[in-house]
Amino acid sequence: MKAKGFVVMLMVMLALQVQAGKVSYYFWQGKVDGQPVRLACAVKDGVMTGEMFSEVDGSTEVYNVAGYETDGMYDIRVYDDGEGINYIYFLRAELKGSSLVGIVQPSGEKFRLRKYSDKYASPIDREPGVYSSPYLEGKVFRFEGWGRGGMYQYENPMRVKGELTLWGNTRDETFELSIRRDGGPDNKGNDALVDAAGLYLPDHGDFDYTIQYCGYTFSVRFYDHFLVIRSVSGSPSGCFGSGAAITGIYIAVPAKG
Repeated sequence: MKAKGFVVMLMVMLALQVQAGKVSYYFWQGKVDGQPVRLACAVKDGVMTGEMFSEVDGSTEVYNVAGYETDGMYDIRVYDDGEGINYIYFLRAELKGSSLVGIVQPSGEKFRLRKYSDKYASPIDREPGVYSSPYLEGKVFRFEGWGRGGMYQYENPMRVKGELTLWGNTRDETFELSIRRDGGPDNKGNDALVDAAGLYLPDHGDFDYTIQYCGYTFSVRFYDHFLVIRSVSGSPSGCFGSGAAITGIYIAVPAKG
């Protein structure tokens, strides 16, 4: 019985590992804020990447999509990065069967996007493990960003803004990290500031960092056009003051030139 129980437990653990690394693909259509849209995306381990296609004045606008799961819902950013970062929608949504259901923030306008099929679209799963654009040949988003340096921008529905900057020292292969988050409109809240020098990044780039004086640990995970910061342990209030935080989605700012 003990051996049988061990085998069952091992099979469950292996199944969970396979599920954890699985990439799921979705193609939806519907209306967001009264605007007809199509949303194509890939989801892996609670992270979403893809594109939104919106019909505007007879032409199709293409926006990037980045999202991550928190408290059973997805925080989603729909944005254009043609000239800086321009946020189109802030969405809070959940997967319900084959649909994506949620609200537009901060208005609270509800939406439901349903499963969509387009015979003229290329399969978004044509390259295993990555998102491939259904209409733009050669455009792919991967789930590994390899810790690329540069600047990343944060903004939430309440227009709290921030940025993360990561740059390297080629002499000793260490990095410096800077995170800034303001206190919101009129700066009524607390700012959040993090500065770290001599930071060593593993080969895959993702890392955890502990602010020693307050014991708060957060993780930084890189993806193809954004990164996600999550809390690991401790409380940010002991570092930044009540209500201040650094968690969320940071969008990569395109390099100039």
